[in-house]
Amino acid sequence: MSEQHLEVLSIKRSHDSSDGSLLQFLREHEKKISGRGLTKIVLNTLRTYWWPNVLKRQGADKNTLEIAVMYSVSHLEIQISLLKHLLK
Repeated sequence: MSEQHLEVLSIKRSHDSSDGSLLQFLREHEKKISGRGLTKIVLNTLRTYWWPNVLKRQGADKNTLEIAVMYSVSHLEIQISLLKHLLK
């Protein structure tokens, strides 16, 4: 794949900022979270949240869009449950 066809995302944040703390947390726990590295964690998070919108924009058929939405909703519901558990 040539360099001109790559999408590149670079995230740099001050270590003592809230975003920097988040990135540090993910880096420290990446093996426990997914075992796939920080980039994979970030992309998986973005995909779960935004992928159905991308598919709709690309003109995906109803069945494909429905599967993507159900996948995203189920993963987001799990995340909501985990967040609620933090309060217990």
